[in-house]
Amino acid sequence: MLNPDSPIPLYHQICEQLQSRIREGVYPPGHMIPSETELAKSYGVGRPTVRQAMDILVQRGLIQRRRGSGTFVKEPSPQIDLFSLAGTSQAFSTKGVPTQKRVILPLNKQTVTGDVENPFHGKAAFAMSRLTVARDEPVLLEDIFLDPDLFAGIEHMALGDNSLSRVVSERFYLAPSDGTQQFQVEPLNEQRASILNLGTSYLFVNRN
Repeated sequence: MLNPDSPIPLYHQICEQLQSRIREGVYPPGHMIPSETELAKSYGVGRPTVRQAMDILVQRGLIQRRRGSGTFVKEPSPQIDLFSLAGTSQAFSTKGVPTQKRVILPLNKQTVTGDVENPFHGKAAFAMSRLTVARDEPVLLEDIFLDPDLFAGIEHMALGDNSLSRVVSERFYLAPSDGTQQFQVEPLNEQRASILNLGTSYLFVNRN
């Protein structure tokens, strides 16, 4: 079942096999995964190797450990298209997930500096930071930049918990028809990690 000659570590091979069984429904949501002892015997490896594989599955959100009961397959989380042109609120709404928005940095006009990848770098722009919370968990931290000429007057509008795409549509009569997105990984500072309840040191950034 495992290939000891493969450059892929044994624990990773076990992880991938267990993940495939979960994805294929062999282990459906709510199903109890065999114990580490049973899996170690089945794969012919030590328990620490199996534990490493299970730790990865926990990190991926596929299984959960219940003290005194065992390890079970988690119910799949709703798949949300956060970067839909219709906006993040609409993306959650279509999946029946209610959200709240919290303003981290209020909208203000500023000259954008320090990020040469930002299309407004060296120019004036309206900027704000906003956190989206779903089911009491922070799910999205947005840094929003808007053209000050195209969106003149938007600084006087309430954007806190409103859909930005709706405001743009209803107040400025604009609707996105297409767009390009760029992604990169950036260091996550302590303040942002705290806002997102994360201990990791990197942030996945979407640039529209």
